[in-house]
Amino acid sequence: MQTRELKIALITGGASGIGKAIAQKLSHSEMSVYIADIDISQANEAAEAIARRGGKGKAFHVDISNSTMVEDLFRQLRQEAERLDLLVNAAAILDKTIFIEEMTDEQWRRMISVNLDGTFYCCREAVRWMKEHHSGRIINFSSVAGLTPTPGALHYSVAKGAIIQLTRTLAKEVARYNIRVNAIAPGYIQTPMLEKMDEKFKEFILKKTPLKRFGTAEEIASLVAFLATPESDFFTGQIFSPNGGLVI
Repeated sequence: MQTRELKIALITGGASGIGKAIAQKLSHSEMSVYIADIDISQANEAAEAIARRGGKGKAFHVDISNSTMVEDLFRQLRQEAERLDLLVNAAAILDKTIFIEEMTDEQWRRMISVNLDGTFYCCREAVRWMKEHHSGRIINFSSVAGLTPTPGALHYSVAKGAIIQLTRTLAKEVARYNIRVNAIAPGYIQTPMLEKMDEKFKEFILKKTPLKRFGTAEEIASLVAFLATPESDFFTGQIFSPNGGLVI
């Protein structure tokens, strides 16, 4: 059963990095793109850039770790659009290298609340809306850190690993509503988040990566664009990991 052409997309974390590249890519397909981010200034700039190129973009402020703010976001979106075709959960944070014996309750809780709780809150609101129209797509963002142990980033690995199981379970749960749920678990991608990492660590990753380079945000955006087309209708509950061969 094929779905209708997707017209309305919400991208969390769409103000920078991978999320911004996704918003730009989707806007090229005449999709109306709603950018939700904790940095409303950058989100407005991203939406204005889309508009300057003739696309349709609008920014919203949200802290996805706050369920009330997520509910408010979706209430605002319902006033803007009659339906939601695609949710991309790209918002995330990454902490500095820290080992468990040094990790505070606050560091653990913040990582889980943004990366895992935020994804759950957005999925919950999207499903409530999408099931009304018996159609929709959700793309969650995990990481290679969710596929393989990453010492020094225990809290990040746990959150991203949980997103994989959330995606698989949710895909089975909502298939009866014709909602498809997939996840992308990128390797190391050239983004502001990567730029903050230690140079020696980046050199170490490059040595371990068979393709000997980092990925680009545009490459990840192209995968999202494919998953937003009718050609991907038979995909649900899948985990896609563009990582240059780092994890096989």
